[in-house]
Amino acid sequence: MSLPRKLAPAAAVSAVAALALAQSAAAFAPAGSTPLRTRGSSDQGAVAQTRTITLTLAPSNAAGLRAFDAQPGHALLTPAQFAARFAPSQASVSAVESWAAAQGLQVTSVTPDRLLVQLSGSTTALGSALGVSFDRFRAADGSSYVSGTRVATLPASLASTVTAISGLSDLSRAQLDIAHRSGAATPGLNIPASYGPQELSSLYGASASQTGAGQSVSVIAEGDLSQPKRDLAQFESHFGLPAVTWNQVDVGKSSSDTEGDDEWDLDTQYSTGFAPGVKQVNVYVGPSLEDEDILATVDRWVTDDASSQASFSAGECELLAKASGFTESLDTVLAEAAAQGQTLFTSSGDTGSQCPALIGLNGLPLGLPGVNYPASSPSAIGVGGTTVLGEGPSEIGWYAGGGGTSAIEATPSWQQNAGGSFLGLQRGVPDVALDADPNSGYDVIVNGEEEVIGGTSASAPSWQGIWARAQGTHGGTLGFAGPVIYGTEPEAAFNDITLGANGLFVDTPGWDYVTGRGTPVIAAFVAGA
Repeated sequence: MSLPRKLAPAAAVSAVAALALAQSAAAFAPAGSTPLRTRGSSDQGAVAQTRTITLTLAPSNAAGLRAFDAQPGHALLTPAQFAARFAPSQASVSAVESWAAAQGLQVTSVTPDRLLVQLSGSTTALGSALGVSFDRFRAADGSSYVSGTRVATLPASLASTVTAISGLSDLSRAQLDIAHRSGAATPGLNIPASYGPQELSSLYGASASQTGAGQSVSVIAEGDLSQPKRDLAQFESHFGLPAVTWNQVDVGKSSSDTEGDDEWDLDTQYSTGFAPGVKQVNVYVGPSLEDEDILATVDRWVTDDASSQASFSAGECELLAKASGFTESLDTVLAEAAAQGQTLFTSSGDTGSQCPALIGLNGLPLGLPGVNYPASSPSAIGVGGTTVLGEGPSEIGWYAGGGGTSAIEATPSWQQNAGGSFLGLQRGVPDVALDADPNSGYDVIVNGEEEVIGGTSASAPSWQGIWARAQGTHGGTLGFAGPVIYGTEPEAAFNDITLGANGLFVDTPGWDYVTGRGTPVIAAFVAGA
């Protein structure tokens, strides 16, 4: 198994200042205002640096947007139509710009949907504007990070405009959900197998006539992807697949980080490998996996509206995402995606029913109960994992596949009648599953060499490819995948996984908190859509 990259120390990340701050009538604290620290860290004093933060603005009609997304079979909006009906007003943006200028801050970007306004300034100016100090902290393991020291506040005049702040702490970041075969044994099983793209397509009953023709797929990534681009071409040649156009969209400043190359190899190779007829892979590349950068990168995919599907093979503990304001911000962006008929497939995690914020090693389910975000977003599709035992396919739920019930997200309308063991109290994760055990893993080209990789990092982009097959067959008219998966698709479109467990939860007949509705019978799924 691989060590997480660029993570907070494997200690509980907790809010050190309660949101019960005695607020004056002149200020308010939006989501993400609470300072974050790791347990046992020590304050090393204020830092002097240039820093950016992102303010998320409220849609002009948030209730109307939620109601629109809840309508089965609603018309698919263009970005221009979304902006006209639901985007924050230009007056809201101007109000933020005027406040920022008065505080000595620079507005570095405003997204086309006007949902995100990025501000830049010295830590002194930002701290003064928000009522905080940005200090460096030394964690118990010797690593360091920068975080705000108090609850950040904004003037009450912006209370109806700004819903969240991102970028106040280095700790608010996602981790990759990838597992390598070495050292990642499945307890009690010995399955020395791996699969290439054609083998997996055959295993899950794909039809040669349903290829995703006319569609493009998108991958949310970060860093320097020069090598993954070369690896995709070699993967296509090695497995006899058509060459797909690589369209890279850089979002924000460039990064030289290559630690995630194996992840981006997996994502680009199997999103296209499961849909060999797609015309293009759009690779949206941000500078890091910090929440602020992920938010901007996903928003760019949404506002470009160049593809109906994307995958993001990373996530973080839902409670950390809530404390950092990430859930408030990204849920808003993904609500726009759903209105435009776009679907983000995202990994449910490799830590079983436990919270990934407490994990030292991927694939090892330890820590407190919790689910991955954005897999728990009501406007995303969470993808879990199975272990493939043989042809058929014969599968059980992967012991490390993420799943459980959300602590903060309400059950979306399309999931309310999931059946099976669904409790119906809150959003349930995952929605669907696919092979994810590295011991029945995926053949991937990494730095020019073939490796076997698993994790829900594999199942999420693969499901994107499966969805692209369905979209291609139905002329790209299917809209957001949630209502289709739960409301349109018959039982025959899924392999119901009834054996396995991921810690607190077990596989049961029908929907369950380990594999959701199950794995697809691809030809039947495409037809059923």
